[in-house]
Parts: sequence; C-alpha cells; structure tokens
Amino acid sequence: MLCIEPLVTKFSEASVDPALKEIIVDTSCGAALLRGAHIYAPGVLAMESNTQLQEAVSVYADLGGKCKRGSVTRFDSPEKIFLGTGKVLMQRYQLFNNSDEPATGVAVEMQSNISRVPSLGDLSSEDALLQNLPSIVCVRVLAPQPGERVLDMCAAPGNKTGHIAELMGDQGSVVALDNSTSRVRSMLPKLDHYKSITAHVFDSTKAVAVGAAHSGPATVPPFHCASFDRILLDAPCSGLGNRPQLSCSIKQAKVLHSYPNIQRRLFGQAVQLLRPGGILVYSTCTVTEAECECIVAWALEKFHDLHLMDATPRLGGPGFPLPDLDASKSRLLQRFGPSEASADTVGFFIAKFQKNK
Repeated sequence: MLCIEPLVTKFSEASVDPALKEIIVDTSCGAALLRGAHIYAPGVLAMESNTQLQEAVSVYADLGGKCKRGSVTRFDSPEKIFLGTGKVLMQRYQLFNNSDEPATGVAVEMQSNISRVPSLGDLSSEDALLQNLPSIVCVRVLAPQPGERVLDMCAAPGNKTGHIAELMGDQGSVVALDNSTSRVRSMLPKLDHYKSITAHVFDSTKAVAVGAAHSGPATVPPFHCASFDRILLDAPCSGLGNRPQLSCSIKQAKVLHSYPNIQRRLFGQAVQLLRPGGILVYSTCTVTEAECECIVAWALEKFHDLHLMDATPRLGGPGFPLPDLDASKSRLLQRFGPSEASADTVGFFIAKFQKNK
C-alpha cells in the first residue's frame, strides 16, 4: 500500500497565461481533475477552433452550466474557474463528431492543476487500485480473515471488495452485491483475478431470504440469516464528504433527508445476515449527523444484540456526541475530514459493530 500525502491544504494562486487557448469542462470532470485525473473526452464541453495536438491549453470549469457543448469560440463567463494547464491529445473533430458512438479516452493530459495533486494517470490494472485514505482504513477496520465468508452489500465500484480479498489472501468467500447492472459490469474486470469474489446484481434491501429452508449456505442472493462472518455496509449516502467538489447535485432538502431511510433498511438486512460474534462495519462518504452518528444511535437502540467496538486502526477523529449517543460511544467512531482531529482527507464516517454470541 502506497499513501500519497497531500501537498498543500489550499489551492495555489496559479497565474493564467492569456496566450493559451482554452478548454472548458463540466463540473464533474473538473472535480475529478482536481483529485488527480486527466480529462476524458465526455467531460469536454468546448475547445477553441484550431487547437492542435500536443498544444498547451488552459483548462476551465463551467460552474454555471451555460457553456454550449462543442463551442468554437472562447467561453466568456463570470462563472468559469481556472483549474490548470494541460496538453491536447484529441482534436475537435474527434470530440464533437455527432456520431452514435461518443468519443472515449483521454482528451487532455493535465500538466499542472491548482490543487497540486499529482496526475496519476490510468491505474485500472490488477496491480494498483486508487483509493482515498478513509476507504483504505474502512476495510482495515473490517479486518477480514482468510477463510471467512464476507459480504460487501453495496460493492460498486469494487475497490473495497478487492481490498477485502487482498487482506484475506484470496482465501475464503467474498460476496459483492450492487443493484446496478452497469456498475457491476464495470467493476468485474478489476476483480476477475480474485477466485474468492463472486458478484451479483441484487438489491441489498432484499438480501435476506424469507421462508427459505435452511439447508446450508445459499450461494446466490437472497441469503439465509447468520450467513456471514463479516459484513461491510458502505451505504448509499448524500456524498457530501467528497472533496474537492465544484457543484452539488442535491438541490432539495427532501433528497438529503431520503438517505437515512435507505441506510436503516440496509442496516436491518445486515444485522440479520451477520452470524453471532460477527463484525459489521457501517460507513459513508458524507458528513451529516443524520447519516452517520444518528444511524449508530438508532441501531444501538433497535438491535440489542449489537454493541459498538473501537473502529481501529485509527487515523480519523472521534464521532460527534449526541443526546442519545454519549461521548464514550462517539469516541469509538471515526470521522474523517479537514479538521485538526483528523488527517486532511475527504469526509468519511466509520462505525464498527459486533453481534453478541
């Protein structure tokens, strides 16, 4: 495991070269760029005319969503933000060809960006997987052991699944579930060299078999109660811990408030699937109390056969104390984010439970 330290805690005041032509990208692409990605073809909104291969360009993000895709003139807007400089690898006719097959591949290779995060290039191989530090810690907290049966309930994009299999020495059984066919299909290539992993397109809110005969462990979902030694519930969440971000897709409070409901439904399934003495790790990549500490408080109140364990190894800070979650319990949790109590990372939350024997 190789950890790359953040180089700076604030964006640099990079100067813009007005002589360079400009590339405009969408906010999703821009955020990925600031996290070390190059610019892939689908993220390019506009490129000035006569931009040549290998030419140096200034890269901007369109924060207002006003840039017309395929524009040839320089986009003038108070809501565009300079992100860095890059080298052109694809020309206009390749990017905006109006064909049925959209352009793919790296369009602009980043040379520098204002976050100063190094561009790591393509790590989509069996030799390396790129993860944020809290995601690495999360699987270490789960601490899967060789020979165990482990469930990853919301597995895509599969990096944590692969990490689980690595820690187990690829010995045992790792079951990965996700309710999206496309996400499962996209994660299979990075996992197909692990013999211990099986992946299924399945809704984990229905992962417990109802009324099935208990004649040995089920090999496909739904599963019998007490089927797993360890369970990772890296739950769907609002994603407000992801940084840097240039925009937020959540526009209404009701969307934000919808996540705890699905998290509780998934948690209830996980408790039933966990064997006595087994370990359940609940995690999110968000920062709201409702999706983090409040879920822990609810779980301890509802499931009396669960108790909190110290979420070690510990590189994050403690959780927040709540009226129904005292400080002694909150100290067993881990919160990550840009604070003095934590390594300067994305926002992330980890809680570790054990089911009573």
